[in-house]
Amino acid sequence: MTGQRKFLGRFLSGGAFLALALLAVPAAAQDTARDDLEARVHRLEQILELHGISLGGSAAQSARPPTGDRQPAVGRQPAVGLEARVQRLEHDLGLAREENDALRTRLLDLAKDENGPVWSYTNNRPTVRSADEDFEMALRGRFQFDSGMFFQEDNLPAPVTVGRDLHNGANFRRAQIGIAGHVFGDFDYEFVFDFGSSATERAGQIYLLRLAYTGIPHFTFNAGAIQPKFTMDDSTSSAHITFMARSSIVNTILDPFGGSDSRRGIELRYQKTDIFSQGDNLLAVAAFTGERIARAKTDDEGTQILGRLAYRFHSDAMSNFHVGFNAARIVNEPDLLMGFNDRPESRLDGTRLVGFGSGGLPPAVGAQTAWLIGIEAAMNHGPFTLQGEYFRYGLERTADTLKDPVFDGWYVQTSTFLTGQMRPYVTGSAAFGTPNFMPFTPGGRSPGAWEIKARFSRNDTNAFVFDPTPANRVRGGVQNIVALGLNWYVNRNVRWMFDYLIVDIDRLDAAGLQVGQDFSVFANRLQFSF
Repeated sequence: MTGQRKFLGRFLSGGAFLALALLAVPAAAQDTARDDLEARVHRLEQILELHGISLGGSAAQSARPPTGDRQPAVGRQPAVGLEARVQRLEHDLGLAREENDALRTRLLDLAKDENGPVWSYTNNRPTVRSADEDFEMALRGRFQFDSGMFFQEDNLPAPVTVGRDLHNGANFRRAQIGIAGHVFGDFDYEFVFDFGSSATERAGQIYLLRLAYTGIPHFTFNAGAIQPKFTMDDSTSSAHITFMARSSIVNTILDPFGGSDSRRGIELRYQKTDIFSQGDNLLAVAAFTGERIARAKTDDEGTQILGRLAYRFHSDAMSNFHVGFNAARIVNEPDLLMGFNDRPESRLDGTRLVGFGSGGLPPAVGAQTAWLIGIEAAMNHGPFTLQGEYFRYGLERTADTLKDPVFDGWYVQTSTFLTGQMRPYVTGSAAFGTPNFMPFTPGGRSPGAWEIKARFSRNDTNAFVFDPTPANRVRGGVQNIVALGLNWYVNRNVRWMFDYLIVDIDRLDAAGLQVGQDFSVFANRLQFSF
């Protein structure tokens, strides 16, 4: 802006000189001496040149006298010719003054608007920011409409009471609207409200309401209602996940160990690229969290400590290779009862079919604390992506006479873009995002992006199933799921997902009877996000 001010000052001063010059040019009279006319002509030409006003092509330039204040007396032009030159120069000065005034007005407008808002509309997301980019606010939204049906046996055994008739139908899995941006350059904020849910819609609740400080290079301090970057699956945005639901083992551990969204807490992140080699990326996360906002408080706040260390050790134009480690501990469980359970990787029906501590499943385990460790690995090469995680966790019972149960689970998933795109690696979350592609256009000019996918997941919530002491037993069951599907990325805002799940649940009740079942699910999701 300093350059603009100098430029403005130059033209304002130039305008003053030009105005004075015009006042100094009298109307030429027949009896005016040639010497005076020649002096005025030369003075006007000097004023024009002084302020960078071109004389090229004008009659005045072609008739300009040679260098010097005065011409020789011999061969001078008549007074009439000098008068014409004065008139032409006056005309040129008048045009120059008009141009100067226009430039001055433009510069004043620029000075006035230098701190005005700047609007953008990239990928259908309205964003307004200050000219110095210290302030920004963007409107964001994510709507996911799920529908589908279950294929179950009609003659399930009588002991099977939980999930005997899973409900077909449709619901908005997510219906989010909010704002995000930054203030004073170093503070990020995000406020998102969600009206969607599992198997139903709700009146709405806070999904994210956080403030982050980013003023220290490579560090982010995050506080409020947050979603910690815990596990690779959950660190992948719900707008970019490959399947309609995250893997069962990840969904089982997230809530009890302090992850997932709507989590009251604080988080510290460190992220940096090119540390040990060109293209590498290190993400280190530590968080201290409380309970989720939606949970009704009946006691003291439950608290957890969790962390993640993820490292991309190789990256080039065609590939990324990544490994990671997760750990967590439940610090305080006020009611000393813990439950771990999940749905069958579908939210069309909210019934939980594996685990303990939920309606119809074995009761919660009396425990005062719990621990978790996990590993993750992922890679992609061109259109091919491979990703997997393994978790093992254990509970420390309140009763010293009972055995402490240990559980585990894992998943591995892969996908390939039939249309050749490559998933980008998002360094800030150490996870994969959505590729760039040409939007779908009718007539076959572009099909959008098409992705085929497959996943196998195992979630084992059994411990001491046949122990001679019944109080030691935890018969949460084992759930194995094969998932196949297809994703159509219509454009950057619209995606249509198709999942087919083959579910195998093996679970015994307290009497030792089989209460599991085998079934399949076909579901699809229409997603619009910005």
